[in-house]
Amino acid sequence: MTQVIKTDTDLLDIATRIAISALTPVQKGREQEPAVDSNTINNLLAYMQSRKSIKELLAYILRQTGRGEIDRNTSKLLLSALKDLEDINKALELLGYVKWIYETLNGLKIDITQLKGVDNFQKLVNELVKRM
Repeated sequence: MTQVIKTDTDLLDIATRIAISALTPVQKGREQEPAVDSNTINNLLAYMQSRKSIKELLAYILRQTGRGEIDRNTSKLLLSALKDLEDINKALELLGYVKWIYETLNGLKIDITQLKGVDNFQKLVNELVKRM
């Protein structure tokens, strides 16, 4: 599943899907928690900023998936979006958008399970406007 990234809107749409996947609740011990912790989201961006290598970031994502820090669905979305990117700045932009959207939804305490039909940034904005 290769995702063609042509515009910032494409990046925002992909980031929306990644952030929603990362926030999808999973059972961890006795509690439901986001599939991906906010620290892991921050670490992806920090890793890319320090290493400036998409291939190394892909390896890091695979490692974190193997360690259970990133769930398989979110990993698949990240890998699909990043694997064909050659522009480091686009990769940084994408990860920055993922972080912003993740933090927004987490901070507003949005029930991710109610966003099942949201698959792009505009739909997300429309949903958030309804809830504010």
